[in-house]
Amino acid sequence: MKNFFKIRPFAKLGIIAIPLLIFMVLMENYFPKTYPEGFQSFIIAFEFAKTPEQIHQLFNGFTADTFRNINIGNYIDYGFMFTYTLFLVLFFKKAANTFNKKWLLTGIPLAIVILFADFLENIYLLQITDIYTPSVTDADLNFVLRKLHIITWVKWGGLACIFALFSVKSMGKKILTHIEGVVFIIPLLLSFWALSNEPLAVSAFTLSIVLAFFLLLFYCFWFKAKKIEKLKKKLAFD
Repeated sequence: MKNFFKIRPFAKLGIIAIPLLIFMVLMENYFPKTYPEGFQSFIIAFEFAKTPEQIHQLFNGFTADTFRNINIGNYIDYGFMFTYTLFLVLFFKKAANTFNKKWLLTGIPLAIVILFADFLENIYLLQITDIYTPSVTDADLNFVLRKLHIITWVKWGGLACIFALFSVKSMGKKILTHIEGVVFIIPLLLSFWALSNEPLAVSAFTLSIVLAFFLLLFYCFWFKAKKIEKLKKKLAFD
């Protein structure tokens, strides 16, 4: 086991996947299982809602217990967001040192911006569930939805950018590293489609973010120290 972590410099960071999975399972337990057609989950449809009509459709038939569970899920999400931010900060700090590419440190302030946006996003989601009734005015909902839409895109767009940042590092001469780089840049490419706010586009975009995140966690266990030496030799000739 010691050798496993010795030759894999990112492996200890990958252990953060455990609390992340726990938070995800807990949230899934509280969020409703129903959501509009085209979306992959209730929370994605909620976060990307732009109009009062979408909120009314999303909350149709919900009871007080349902709203209470949604709020609990959002409170659990605070633990999730602080955990994944910690992972991103530590990962990009380690990556900058490991690959001798100081520009990768840009991922650290970007991760902080994403955390700030996610924190505010949850506040707006909680505000909506707090004020919502079938008779709530469009003006009241629009006031929160305008802020929610902006901050939601700061968060998800920031995540797309942070994976694209790592994709630049991943690009290399070997086919495998090219594939790795392309996969990490896919979320940024899909973000332009998602700007249309079509359910299918938003779902494809957010799913690509989730897959890229888990690929980064997998990378922590896959990358071996011997590859670092090859990289250093390459850099010496550049």
